[in-house]
Amino acid sequence: MPRQAWKDFGLAAEAAAEWRSRAPKLPLSRLHRSDLAAHLEAWALECGHSPRAESDAQARGLYRIFSHDLVDAGRPPRWSENVISGGCVDPQRHWSHCRDDSREDIKGVWELSRFSWVFPLVRAWVLDGDDRHVERFWTTVEDWKKHNPPNRGPNWMCGQEASLRLIALTFGLQAFRHHPATTEARILLASRIAHATAERIAGHLKYALSQKNNHGISEAIGLMTAGVFWPTLPSAPSWRRQGLQALRSQVAELVGDDGGFSQHSTNYHRLFLQLLVWAELICRAAGSTLPADVRQKATVATDFLAELLEDDGTVPRYGADDGANLFPLSGTGYQDFRPAVGVALILFKGERLPAGPWDETALLLLGPMAASTAPGVRPAPNHPPSGVGVLRHPRGTAFFRAPAEFKHRPAQADQLHVSFRWDGEWIAADPGTYSYNSPDGLGALASATYHNVVTVNGRDPMRRFSRFLWLPWTTCTPMPEANGLRAEHCGYPGYRANRRVLVRSGGFVVIDRLSGLFAQSGRFNLRWHGLKRTGLEQLSIVCSAPSEQKYYTGDSPAGRAWHASHYGSKRAAWCREVSASGANVVFVTSLGCAVRLERESVFIDGEEIAL
Repeated sequence: MPRQAWKDFGLAAEAAAEWRSRAPKLPLSRLHRSDLAAHLEAWALECGHSPRAESDAQARGLYRIFSHDLVDAGRPPRWSENVISGGCVDPQRHWSHCRDDSREDIKGVWELSRFSWVFPLVRAWVLDGDDRHVERFWTTVEDWKKHNPPNRGPNWMCGQEASLRLIALTFGLQAFRHHPATTEARILLASRIAHATAERIAGHLKYALSQKNNHGISEAIGLMTAGVFWPTLPSAPSWRRQGLQALRSQVAELVGDDGGFSQHSTNYHRLFLQLLVWAELICRAAGSTLPADVRQKATVATDFLAELLEDDGTVPRYGADDGANLFPLSGTGYQDFRPAVGVALILFKGERLPAGPWDETALLLLGPMAASTAPGVRPAPNHPPSGVGVLRHPRGTAFFRAPAEFKHRPAQADQLHVSFRWDGEWIAADPGTYSYNSPDGLGALASATYHNVVTVNGRDPMRRFSRFLWLPWTTCTPMPEANGLRAEHCGYPGYRANRRVLVRSGGFVVIDRLSGLFAQSGRFNLRWHGLKRTGLEQLSIVCSAPSEQKYYTGDSPAGRAWHASHYGSKRAAWCREVSASGANVVFVTSLGCAVRLERESVFIDGEEIAL
């Protein structure tokens, strides 16, 4: 993969005009902008946010990173600069000599080159038809091409990043396909990027597939994208065939029978669904559909995430979260999963969520498509292999993380973690990720210390072996529990951690029992993390042994209380910690229930439950 010139790639110059009329089309290319504009205007008013403002911000050099902050990255953008730290990576070196294991978080360099900025430009143009949005798209792409020659610099390091960039570029090209600003020279430019990207992916696809996660899936779909939408490139049939073959094998291996995904993460599960939606659109553009086995796994994976949806579109967050949101095509927030789940439901199940601004994503990706009205109430999920269990109450939700098996590497030491949603708010939750390579020592907030669990003697139930690897893979043993969920593990050497999560008429109760396997004493710390102290104060906590309790926040000397709602940014949160010692200690946490703890029983609203 030598450093090459752009002239070595792309369509023949005379083929550009033919591409516009004959290359496969996405639904957006077949629709007239004015037929969609009224819908987008109504949704923009409902959300209180117009994509026009974001398009005009780009004209001033302001770009949204990780679906959150607007940062000044310059106009044109500084493509080799880290948007998190301000550091820079040499853009002239071959990509194999650029490293991602320094104290710089390389994702800050890659973020603008994912081309997420394309989607607000498309939305703004559909909304008002102003030529400035289209011209901004093309001048930005032209500048990226100028400063990122093939195989040179950090933005060619990762095949997955290159694939996500190609998907965004393809969507923008399809949206602006018939616009006068999309000249034959610019069609040729796009083909050069597609060709170079496909060669980059194909050269190291085996490495991507070995990761057993979204890398292999996104790169397989990147090859399919180049092969289908640039069918006259010499290797297009091979890319299409190789990409589909790799996608089938990856989906078969990485999606469980219950619909759970290998990366143990709600956000990566969303990205997986978005990638499969794109793959189905690719196939339909070429006159076919995904194979039946892939569509079957797509259906169960869609149900898995749909079952976790709350009324406001949020889901219980668990696992790694790098800010990925492949299709930011609505004015709803990053935590709202309805745009992604809604599209997948329409495409793979023929069902619709209740109507709302999230429908903009479906309209721009799928066009008008018939689907049935929303189905009845979905069951509360309980998927032990994937480690996901949920209890519902009229006032809230209790989410229980208890993986019974690991076929693929776990993302965090979150065994037996519980999140609480109460009266429309997540009052105790997973704190997020923040950064995969943080210079301030917070790392990925992946330790048990940052989760709502009991730790033993200051240890994790697994040891962090490297940035993305925990060993050994400690699993949980599910146990029967009436009106609740129960599991235990022995990840703390010499101790058993048993947790029961119960739902009662008043609310939820969590019973933790920690015991030394050889009757030895231990130091046990129960922690509950939340954004607000007032939320944690709603929890009632009792302990069977003499205990001490304290609150601390990220701003305090004790630290260990942070919340990262988006990648690359954090804020001080709160932690409530109860500590006790002994050979057999019981903690009882209740939300909405009155609790009394005795020697061998706990009384919940007067009902006795044996310990």
